[in-house]
Amino acid sequence: MIERLERRRALRERWKAEWRAERELWRAHHRDSHHDCREHRWRQVGPWWLQAKMRLRIFLGFGAALGIGAWIGSRAPSGDLRWWQLALLLIFAWGMAGGAAWRLTHPLIITIKAARDLGDGKLETRVRVGRQGGEMRILAAALNQMAEKFQRQLSDQRQLLAAVSHELRTPLGHMRVLIETARDGAAVGPSLDQLEQEVLMLDDLVARLLASSRLEFGTVERREVDLAALVADVAVAAGVAPEAFAADGAVRAPIDPTLFRRAVANLLTNAAVHGGGAVAVRVERRGDRVAIEVDDAGPGFAPERHADAFRAFVPSAGGGLGLGLALVSRIAVAHGGRAWTGARPGGGARVGFDVAAT
Repeated sequence: MIERLERRRALRERWKAEWRAERELWRAHHRDSHHDCREHRWRQVGPWWLQAKMRLRIFLGFGAALGIGAWIGSRAPSGDLRWWQLALLLIFAWGMAGGAAWRLTHPLIITIKAARDLGDGKLETRVRVGRQGGEMRILAAALNQMAEKFQRQLSDQRQLLAAVSHELRTPLGHMRVLIETARDGAAVGPSLDQLEQEVLMLDDLVARLLASSRLEFGTVERREVDLAALVADVAVAAGVAPEAFAADGAVRAPIDPTLFRRAVANLLTNAAVHGGGAVAVRVERRGDRVAIEVDDAGPGFAPERHADAFRAFVPSAGGGLGLGLALVSRIAVAHGGRAWTGARPGGGARVGFDVAAT
């Protein structure tokens, strides 16, 4: 008796969970449709549990079949229904059933074919949404978004491989020249110092790649950290004057310290390479977020460059590939925040990002 009650309770909880999950799915779909103007004409009316087109068609089809059957049954005993009339009604009902079956299965077959093409590596495949609605439209949109994401990731990885190969060749070539110089009996001390600088450049590049790969695989390990102390530590290591650093308010937040350090270091490197070094570093609480901003005294961003500042593989005026700030933006998003650029009062650039404080 107790086991039967437990099974019923478990079954009831499972149905409730599935009911809530479907309700949230439709609500999310309507929110996405509201934000996308192309979807406005497809926004549904009525309760969410009537938005599943396949379910509604099956329900209406069975209702129509039962109605036709009841009508035939009511007419047959009176003798008013002739055999050829009955045959026509059956053929008509059969045709309607075939049309309904086609409408139900055709979008599924098209979606299955697209999924197989994507599995075969044809990432340009997209499902034509057409006049489909309900759950088939959600399925098609999800499949198309997945294909776009895979295609973009593959393209980014290819570009990253080409960029990294290019970036690695320069320090490796310098190291080879320095080693040959030392072998020829020239001054060893300066060569070792320069060799150390090249090794540090390689180490920084590898650290960026490791941070990027951790974001790709979603391995963000958060813990509560005092951001003021962490940012100050990174700034001092980068040679920023202590008086240029300022922290305001409660600036503790759950973050991944390794990724956060990488983001701050990239901001400071960007200021050093393109703005002559950081002149101010701020950490401050802004509502439910903690913001980190770095000011420099360089030429600042051109108006047309603000939109591309955080896009990877967009060459900058300084010859970079935009990987540093692109990584800052990705780290900020992974921590529930965003990155931005602006103009520093008095000249120069202001680049920052924020993270969720809770």
